[in-house]
Amino acid sequence: MQTIEVLDIKQFMQLLFQTNALDSYEFISASIRTDMTYNLDGHINKEFFTPDELEQMNTNESLYLFWHTAKEKVFQLIKGKKTPSQLKIVLKLSEDGTCSLLESTHSTLSTMDIDGMFLNILFQHDKLTIVCGISYKIFTLDKNLENEVTTSISSLLKGASITCQ
Repeated sequence: MQTIEVLDIKQFMQLLFQTNALDSYEFISASIRTDMTYNLDGHINKEFFTPDELEQMNTNESLYLFWHTAKEKVFQLIKGKKTPSQLKIVLKLSEDGTCSLLESTHSTLSTMDIDGMFLNILFQHDKLTIVCGISYKIFTLDKNLENEVTTSISSLLKGASITCQ
């Protein structure tokens, strides 16, 4: 796991909620502390949707909603005059995104070796950090893929002119 501290918090929040930069990630969960604490679970409630809606959402393979579907609801909980005292959002790179990253980095690992590539976004005490991590199904000492995940997120932030360290 590697941590990125985001210094331009407002710009990052705009990237997160008002662009499609992270829309290919699955929404795993969120915890929002405002006047009360909201805990959100990103699992798809398939009984809520018609088969046609599920097909349009392209969620056949996934257990979770994609970020592009969930972000507006999360945003509604945090918008207002007061900043939440804490916000934690967990996103997971989609299966297609994981395959693409493995191919582009020429990794010796396969999707069968990886349970997920995660972004843990945490805002508290006026600081925002992103923890990039991979959950492996196997034991490996190779950290190259973790470095690539962190580099890819750092590049995304730099491309959006967001200062981080």
